[in-house]
Amino acid sequence: MAKPSTLSKSINTIGSFTRNNLERVGSMIDSMNAKTGKPRQYKAVDLGDEDYQQDLFREQTLKATQQLLGPRFATYGKYAKKVVPNSFFQSTVDSAFAQVAKLASNWSQLDLPNEHRFANIATLDDEERYALATDIANQNRALAAMGGLTGLAGLPGLLADTLWLLLVSLRTVYQIAAIYNKPLTGKQGVKMAYELLSSADLSKMQEKQALLAGMGIGKGLLDNAQSHGLHSELKNLGLKNQNVNYYAEQIDSIASQVGIDLDKINLLWVRRFIPVTAVAIGVHYNSQLIDEVIGVAKATFAPEAKLANRAITDDSSSEAEVKKASNNDAQKDTEKTEENSDTEETSSKKDSDKQTSDKKAK
Repeated sequence: MAKPSTLSKSINTIGSFTRNNLERVGSMIDSMNAKTGKPRQYKAVDLGDEDYQQDLFREQTLKATQQLLGPRFATYGKYAKKVVPNSFFQSTVDSAFAQVAKLASNWSQLDLPNEHRFANIATLDDEERYALATDIANQNRALAAMGGLTGLAGLPGLLADTLWLLLVSLRTVYQIAAIYNKPLTGKQGVKMAYELLSSADLSKMQEKQALLAGMGIGKGLLDNAQSHGLHSELKNLGLKNQNVNYYAEQIDSIASQVGIDLDKINLLWVRRFIPVTAVAIGVHYNSQLIDEVIGVAKATFAPEAKLANRAITDDSSSEAEVKKASNNDAQKDTEKTEENSDTEETSSKKDSDKQTSDKKAK
């Protein structure tokens, strides 16, 4: 059995290795987002405000649960409302989300003190705090992107991805607040953390969930079609859902005109392609959503706006613009110097001619 000190050193070494690699991956994701996205300026949140909208995580978690359970969710909800008061249901939901926030807080406190720079947090200046916050943000950016792997699980992965992104987002808020010496603690801290999430632009979460839900349903359809045939499955789907009945009939009609037997189509490659696409979609949207949380958190807790609201930009293009401006200034200075030189040369020549003329006159 290893000694506690040796075991502790091994755990710290593994933790440091993991954090360094997460920072590296997160930095790469940040660079890619900077090149493809537009620069953003984030506004600080006035925490403690009683009047704020509900965060989208709660709404999307309930939607993901509904899509996962299907008609059973509506049935359970109908009977539950007859037995359980709506206020009790809301209280239960609030308690569940508060537990997620506490879990995120414990996770942030477990991991952040292991960062060697955090030990001297009281002595760090603003630039050093910003550098530490950036590294921590990159760790969480990589963790959020990892949630996209749940796309391999279909509809169950949709709910898991939403909860994972919520957990990582809350962890980000707690850690950045601690770095800027404004820790969120207790019930008020939970409230403030969710208040900050409600102020971030998480509208793309709805797009992501709609895409992943559609792909999950499509995968289920193809799985059944592999056993019963695509023609039969489209017919059954149309009978169950009148909204898609028209489209199912159109697909069947087009296939008949072209002479394709839907039941003989090999759907194996399509079934393999859907999970991979779902992972790519999840990673893409999660990286954008966590960027919003990071930006708002930094804007809220950082002491200086120039550090907090630093826009995500393509550094290479910025450097190119600075270099171009410098070259233009240098060229102007050269032209001005040459012009002054020509003027001085002309003046000198005139003086020389004048002196020669005066000598001749004498």
